[in-house]
Amino acid sequence: MESAPIRLQIDPLRTTGRRIDPNLYGQFAEHLGRCVYPGLWVGDSSPIANDHGLRLDVISALKTLELPVVRWPGGCFADNYHWLDGVGDRSQRPRRHNLWWKQPENNAFGTDEFMTFCRLIDTEPYLVVNVGSGSVQEAINWMEYCNSNQDTEFTALRKKHGFNEPYNVRYWGIGNESWGCGGKMRPEVYADLYRRFAAYLRPMGGRDVRLIACGSYPDFPDWDERFLAAMQGALDHVDLLALHIYSGWMGEEVNFSNQEYYQLFAAIDIMDRHLRRASELVTAFSTADHRIGLALDEWGVWHRQAVVENGLQQQNTLRDALFAAASFHLFHRYAGTLEMANMAQTVNVLQALIHTRGDRIVLTPTFHVFDLLKPHRNGQLLDFDFSPLPMIDFPDQRQRPALSLSATITKDGSIFISLINIDLERSFAVECRMINALHKIRSIRLLSAEDPREHNSFDLPHAITPREVEPSGDEVIQVPPHSLMTLSLQA
Repeated sequence: MESAPIRLQIDPLRTTGRRIDPNLYGQFAEHLGRCVYPGLWVGDSSPIANDHGLRLDVISALKTLELPVVRWPGGCFADNYHWLDGVGDRSQRPRRHNLWWKQPENNAFGTDEFMTFCRLIDTEPYLVVNVGSGSVQEAINWMEYCNSNQDTEFTALRKKHGFNEPYNVRYWGIGNESWGCGGKMRPEVYADLYRRFAAYLRPMGGRDVRLIACGSYPDFPDWDERFLAAMQGALDHVDLLALHIYSGWMGEEVNFSNQEYYQLFAAIDIMDRHLRRASELVTAFSTADHRIGLALDEWGVWHRQAVVENGLQQQNTLRDALFAAASFHLFHRYAGTLEMANMAQTVNVLQALIHTRGDRIVLTPTFHVFDLLKPHRNGQLLDFDFSPLPMIDFPDQRQRPALSLSATITKDGSIFISLINIDLERSFAVECRMINALHKIRSIRLLSAEDPREHNSFDLPHAITPREVEPSGDEVIQVPPHSLMTLSLQA
């Protein structure tokens, strides 16, 4: 006997007052493995179709996602990167050793190439300045090169390179993982350095520039409080505090067990605790005149198969995609305090959106999650009633909900719902009921597969792609096991 449908009740008048910042759907591209070379850059003499060296197939695919922001050049690479190495005549640029990722760096892809890439995919650039091995003057010069329109040495240099108009870069990270590869500092030492850099970058960039400080990761949770306490008297120079949280390291990237499947979703609890703690801290250190927000500018799945020797490349399964979708639902709950999130990384590295091989590309299941959830951006987060909520017994002896849901409403009154069924075996019937409104389901899209281990490969590039589901008309939908379903409702 079939069980009664789960009741989902939504009242468009019950908004949470929180807007979903598009920047929660940001990306991160580092000079690591095959992300930049040849993921983004092949050079203008390559037989692969390109626009001034930037591969057009990747550009075209990323443009469809309408990515709001991309972080560059790192990551650990940022604190050993000197931006002047990457501008001017490419044949004259110095070759360097990529210290952390153990590969050569020819500097063919530098500031102007990155800005061109951002223009082609219509995204905001987010630059990370070198604090670990760089200087304040180097950082000021880089901001002047990017943002100034005055008659100065570095503005003239940008114009000499063929870029007359300033780039007006808004987001500037001051160092990366300063507790680790960025200098192995104590938070109090980093706070003193941050004060120095910010004291010069703020007047150079003005209030339109957002300065982003290095925050913690789960194994160093007291970093944030110690850093913010040491910044007393200069907290107005901290616009965002950036956290890093990676999940994974259990089982195989593809041939994982059912237990390992659920263990990955349990890691969302770790993100939740870390975000809650940091959110309370930045709220406590904010003032009426200056609010400090959060960025999660490195996050995603990192499987143990992704190592330096293979350029941190890993396969991307339906499980990884569903984890990304469930993570976005979590980020929505922190909207307002959490202003930005940047998944690692864009191409060929970790939980990539795209894999490349020669002149071919494959869109990963995670790519499709970014595409499916686009309608949430800029929407107002809605409260809802969802019962009875089915539960799953997880390997850690805890019960967690089988279904994850997020709902938003746009200015024109349209409602968008994303619904994830984490359960490996059970399908659920969900009845959508509207209160104080007469909305109907107009379209349904589904991302699913027979097995959560399925993935897109160069042999089977479309094994997992979203498909349209015809609405039944009775407002009851069937959500298959291990799937993501999105619903668009209109009055």
